[in-house]
Amino acid sequence: MNLVITTTSHLKEGSFMKKSLLVSVLVCMWSVQVFAADNISATKIKLIDTLLEQTGQSAIEMGNQFSSAFSQQMSHMLQQSQPSINPKAFSIIEEESLALINEELVINGHFHKMMHPIYSKNFTVDELQQMIDFNNTVLGKKMLKVLPTISEEAIQAGQQFGLELAPKIQQRIMSRFQEEGIFKV
Repeated sequence: MNLVITTTSHLKEGSFMKKSLLVSVLVCMWSVQVFAADNISATKIKLIDTLLEQTGQSAIEMGNQFSSAFSQQMSHMLQQSQPSINPKAFSIIEEESLALINEELVINGHFHKMMHPIYSKNFTVDELQQMIDFNNTVLGKKMLKVLPTISEEAIQAGQQFGLELAPKIQQRIMSRFQEEGIFKV
């Protein structure tokens, strides 16, 4: 989730927090939209929930991840705008974010209301069962265990490649701009 709040020096003390809180709540509400779970059988819902749990994407796990990211971003913005703020504010942000997200995603069931239709649309009952069965094999368990590490390493490799490629891309674009008379160096 990318949340950017621009502040100006003319905001009054306390006004920033009210505006930040309002924007944060609106973003949270917008991010947790409710999708209708039209005609999904109880069997399919159970399979989807099992698959989400196996892959570390349960409502609780995703809520914790979302809450952590949200709290970090909100705390960072607050620290930059109010450097002398009472450190207790950061604990409050973390506690309240986790509580609200837990209420909405887990207790009120919004996570499942979002995920069930997505998985239902893309997988049949048989396909869901096959994925669950595979995840219960030795190879499936290994895949679930190493996939996060592989994904992280792939992201790092891609970022490194991007850093190496950026100067070449920039040079090529600048050369083309010169050829086309768009930009003269």
